[in-house]
Amino acid sequence: MVSRNRLLAVLEKFRRRRILVVGDLMLDRFIWGDVERISPEAPVPVLRVNSESYRLGGAANVIHNIRSLGGKVAVCGVVGRDEAGRRLLQGLRGIGIPKSGVFSENDFRTTQKSRVIARPRHQQIVRLDRESQDGIGAKLRRRIRQFVEQQAARCHGIVISDYGKGVIDPELLELIADLVRRKNLICVADPKKENFIFYRNLTLVTPNREEASQAAGIDIRDEGSLRQAGRRLLEIWQAKAVLITLGSQGMSLFQPGREMRHFATEARAMFDVTGAGDTVVAACGLALASGSSYEEAAVISNLAAGLVGEEVGTVAVSSARLRQVIRRRK
Repeated sequence: MVSRNRLLAVLEKFRRRRILVVGDLMLDRFIWGDVERISPEAPVPVLRVNSESYRLGGAANVIHNIRSLGGKVAVCGVVGRDEAGRRLLQGLRGIGIPKSGVFSENDFRTTQKSRVIARPRHQQIVRLDRESQDGIGAKLRRRIRQFVEQQAARCHGIVISDYGKGVIDPELLELIADLVRRKNLICVADPKKENFIFYRNLTLVTPNREEASQAAGIDIRDEGSLRQAGRRLLEIWQAKAVLITLGSQGMSLFQPGREMRHFATEARAMFDVTGAGDTVVAACGLALASGSSYEEAAVISNLAAGLVGEEVGTVAVSSARLRQVIRRRK
């Protein structure tokens, strides 16, 4: 049983930790409106748009969550020289993140996800993705690796936020694995299939159910297959721990030589899991860098993800809100 006082003690250390976030920076756009009829032109809903909003997404949402939880952040990612890139940089500046480490290329298109949301039930009608089809050049990749190596010496841990958009590649993962080993750093990764075979020797990997199934080659359909997949992923990734997130069903922790530990989502009004994985990897990175156990990190991130599920769209969890939830635990 993880004690409430211990969780609060870990949370208190967040403000003294600096995390390097490396990954795919994104801009999330939300188009809000009401649906009152079906189009006469095709069997599709007609949305009367009421408002639009922009939020930090992907690795930028991880950064936002770390800042909101009280931690310090160094960022390494790529944006395009476009309107979405300018909005993203403005959003990072708004939470006190300098643009050093945010690189750009003329041919790179900032990843933007536009979600159309119908009120009052907050139903997502469609998502529109805009992203770069061209890879990142060799010169910029070298600059990214140089920046990561320079910043690692100033940080307590590294979070890899991989959305398969091009920033994370085998050479960068090899460098990070070497830095983690040489400098005894915490490293937590939110993986994507493009790089499944290249993750090695990390502190914690946090795939969701689908990603865990793909990486392990095991269809997770019940507790037995979940156990098999978790054990297999520990072997494949040579990780100290694997935390498989299961949405509204919570998350399951795997460590070598130990039984699976399941953490159920505490009863909440779950509406939307958008960005919950970002919150999990951010909270786990901060917790482990603050000296928590894997179980304590799982509990903290599970509570934080539950708070995200109460909101609609991409949100960051504050340390004050998380502290309140921890204090109410029995």
